[in-house]
Parts: sequence; C-alpha cells; structure tokens
Amino acid sequence: MARGFVRKNNLTKETLLKIAAIGALTLAVSTSPYFLHRLVNAYFKDKTGKARRARAKKLREMEKHKLINFKELGNGTVRIELSHKGKNLVRQYNLENMKLQKPKHWDGQWRIVIYDIPTHQKRASNAFRQKLRQLGLFPIQRSVWVSPYECLSEIEFLATVFDIDIDRCVCYFLAKNIPREKEIKEFFSL
Repeated sequence: MARGFVRKNNLTKETLLKIAAIGALTLAVSTSPYFLHRLVNAYFKDKTGKARRARAKKLREMEKHKLINFKELGNGTVRIELSHKGKNLVRQYNLENMKLQKPKHWDGQWRIVIYDIPTHQKRASNAFRQKLRQLGLFPIQRSVWVSPYECLSEIEFLATVFDIDIDRCVCYFLAKNIPREKEIKEFFSL
C-alpha cells in the first residue's frame, strides 16, 4: 500500500472517498494544463483558492502513486477513476469507519454470527473476531457472536475484506431467544 503517503484524516482520504462515492469523475477538457483545477471546482466543495490548489496537487500526486487513473475518452473528456490500489485503500478507510446502525426501537430479534475459518487463514480469523468486537457484538463463545441490531451487510463486507468464503465459513441467522439473554440485554442496555 502507499505507506508514508497516506495519513489518517487527510486530503488523500477525503478525495478517495469522494471519488468512490461518485464512482468516477468526468470532465470535458481542452488541452488546458489546468483541467485538474476545473475538476476540483466541479466536484469538490473547497472554499478557498488555496484549498482548491492543494486538492488539484493531491490529485496529481495520487495519480503518481497509482491510486487513481486518468483515462482520456475519445470525445475530448477525461475520466478519473480509482485504481485497484485506490479501491483497496478505500476499503481500508471504510473498514476503519464502520459502525452498526442502531434503530430507535429493538425488534426483539437477535442476530447470531457463527464462523469457522480454516486454520491457514488464522490472521483473517483474528482480524474478523477483532472487528466483531469493535462493532459491539457480544461474544457468547470464541466464534459465536450476537447483536440485537442488523449487521448482515457489515458481516458480508468484513468477509470480503478479509477474503473469507462467507458461504462456507460464516453463518448468520435470527433468533427470538438465546442463552444468557439477561446478561446480553444488560450489555446492550435493552
């Protein structure tokens, strides 16, 4: 990855997440060397000229580090999209910021996550378990976790990031009653 180049809470992170959210940036260009400044004005909401220049410089730097690709289209436009390396970095940022959405009222259903990841993927298993803990799930056993909140999409995302075969290694289901329910309700303040 681009270690040293990418810091926490910086312009690179913000720019990559914006490009990921939009999908790709497209801009009609003449042969102007200032097309990045026009792109920044069109897609980003930087208020000062200094901030816009810094963002344009960062886009050029990100291309140099192969986080984004510039593709010239035949109709006089340039398309800026994330490279494979950039997409991996966006996944990492999304992983850092992931949180469960807590509804106002609990529906009375428990979400159970059971997993059995092969031993040759021990690092993935440890990272998966650590992330479940960070998300706020309650461990009933080492690889059995419970949550009162919907978390299927987060589990699928984690399996993708950690390269875990979700169909073979992870089981997700709903239950009305679970063991140690009183203790778990206290944990979640229900």
